[in-house]
Amino acid sequence: MVQLESAAAFCDFTAELELRDLNPSTLSAYKQRLRDFQAWLEERPISANAAKQFLAQMRESGYTQKSVKAYYAPIKSFLEYIGLRLKVKFRYQRHLPAYHPTQDIQALLSAVDARTDTWSKLKDRDSLIILAFAHTGLRRSELARLRPCDIANNYIYVRSGKGDKDRAIPLAQDLRQPLTAYIETNKISPGSPIFGIGPKHIYTTIKNYARAAGFDMSPHALRHYFATTLVEKGAPLCAIQQLLGHATIATTAVYLDMVPSHLQTSVSLLNGSLSRSVTPNNTNRSVTKDRSRSLSLSLSNEQRGAPCGSKSKREKPSPPSSTSAPSRPSPSTGRANEASCASARDAPTAWPESPNAGGIRLGYTLAGRRRTGSSESSQ
Repeated sequence: MVQLESAAAFCDFTAELELRDLNPSTLSAYKQRLRDFQAWLEERPISANAAKQFLAQMRESGYTQKSVKAYYAPIKSFLEYIGLRLKVKFRYQRHLPAYHPTQDIQALLSAVDARTDTWSKLKDRDSLIILAFAHTGLRRSELARLRPCDIANNYIYVRSGKGDKDRAIPLAQDLRQPLTAYIETNKISPGSPIFGIGPKHIYTTIKNYARAAGFDMSPHALRHYFATTLVEKGAPLCAIQQLLGHATIATTAVYLDMVPSHLQTSVSLLNGSLSRSVTPNNTNRSVTKDRSRSLSLSLSNEQRGAPCGSKSKREKPSPPSSTSAPSRPSPSTGRANEASCASARDAPTAWPESPNAGGIRLGYTLAGRRRTGSSESSQ
């Protein structure tokens, strides 16, 4: 009974999809993904939790997040159709496409010219396909549907592209002559596809030539090449968006990260903002060490000075010596005044009385030990 209800719901939604006038490839993909979900359900009732379990099992089985999201879109639409709400948050992922320089495109064309097998007669067609991708940024399906009647006034008019949107692409000068010659030589009628092969055949053709050239490349990589080349040449991002047929400029902005030359100008603004004088290698280090030693001797002499009211006075510590051992204070003479007594009394920061004062407390203990002996040993 559950399966019959599920089958009826899926059948009704498929009919609904037919009325939405989706792109044929999109409609076919939606139907296949819904069939997979329906087969997985078996006796399970249709629910949002069941859909989440299905997507989770896909992820555990090794499907990429991109593939899982591709299933999520039609399943979510189907559940909304029958009155159920599905909400899944996916972790944001952003991966840059592979960058291909002009040398890769030349290597691809060289692989076409080097072909000598039975199908070498198709070299003109295959070379033109590569050039068309590189100079127009068309998608596979758009290039497969391209007809002579779609070319007019030095523009290529893309009919019903992705999202059922039309757009116009100026015909590049390097593509104009070979494309016109190919149409005339093969006597292609205005309403017939120029290349006469489908998207899958185009994909296989590009992949095989790239393999022969010694690297991996797909037709979509040629679309990326078109966009990155325009970025490198300084074309406005909004113009590139229109040429590629992107719905939002955020999608086009990925090519700025592929070719981040615009960032070099920004970073160059820092040049000369910070300067550092050139000194011998150990000069700065020795100066810092001498200053630290002077501070240590100063603090030590304040604590090891004569008690208040004695017949001695504290003298300034002697300059730091070149050795690592600190020099001892010189013998004191004369009577200490009240200011020196106050100075020794009012210096709590030099020798804290806490037993957990670390290295500073340790220095105080050692100094105290030297005072406990005879006057000869303390000097």
